[in-house]
Amino acid sequence: MESVVVMVAGLVDHGVAVRVWRDRPGSVLVRHVATETCVRRWVDGVATDVELLHNCVSCTVREDLRELLGAFRGHTVVLHLDPLLEPDVVRRNLDVDVECVITVLDAGTWLEDALGDASMVSDERTVAQVVVAQAEAADVLVLQGDADERTLAVLDRLAPGAHRCTPETVVVRRGKKPRMVPLTPECGVSTAVFTADRPFHPARLHDALDSLLDGTVVRSRGRLWVADEPDVALHLESAGGGLHVGEGGPRDGKTTQIVAITLGEPDQITAAFTDALLTDDELSFVDSIRKMAI
Repeated sequence: MESVVVMVAGLVDHGVAVRVWRDRPGSVLVRHVATETCVRRWVDGVATDVELLHNCVSCTVREDLRELLGAFRGHTVVLHLDPLLEPDVVRRNLDVDVECVITVLDAGTWLEDALGDASMVSDERTVAQVVVAQAEAADVLVLQGDADERTLAVLDRLAPGAHRCTPETVVVRRGKKPRMVPLTPECGVSTAVFTADRPFHPARLHDALDSLLDGTVVRSRGRLWVADEPDVALHLESAGGGLHVGEGGPRDGKTTQIVAITLGEPDQITAAFTDALLTDDELSFVDSIRKMAI
């Protein structure tokens, strides 16, 4: 029988993992906390220092878990993640059944963090990138404190299908599938959707990306077609003031799509990216150059 893992994440202090562990007789509570020189691991309260692998906390936790899950085969392992870790990063290539991801958040401050550009002390990520990734990975969102309507509307779009509860009423359950993102505006929160069947001008695309970093966009994702990278799809991901654009593999089809959850005007985002596309004249010029190359 394989091990079953329940992950508990969150950039806040909480006792949710202990509560889940106590509610599951025979389960094992594992916690990893990063220090400057190692990762300290507790198994049912017994501490062990684990040497950092490649100077990477996520890699260290993942490899350490491989060994632990082998030792606890057939058990439920309640994994209390280090506050800085993102569940999807940890479970990537873990090859284990993750029964449920529970994310705990401070309902009163989460949205401000998710829209901000404050940097993490530990690495190059922003606080927004961490709290947004933790929330969107959740099957269960545990809200500590009271959330306003805007925060709830954002979470409806960021983690559709996730069950919401309090620390006192926490449950372990998988999120509902499929996770459909609401497109109707609510409480000033909208979902901007941009699609195009022509490439971006690289310089104008750079300017258009600023529309995602104006302090109103919680999360954006997309696959981009850029004129100077005709055979490569670029992957776009932003959270608050943090942005990453990188190679997303071979381009499949002549399309671009961007989806953004915003508290601003979605039309401003779609207009900015529309203006960044190649014009008809530019597109004709590019096609001519390609034909000459052939």
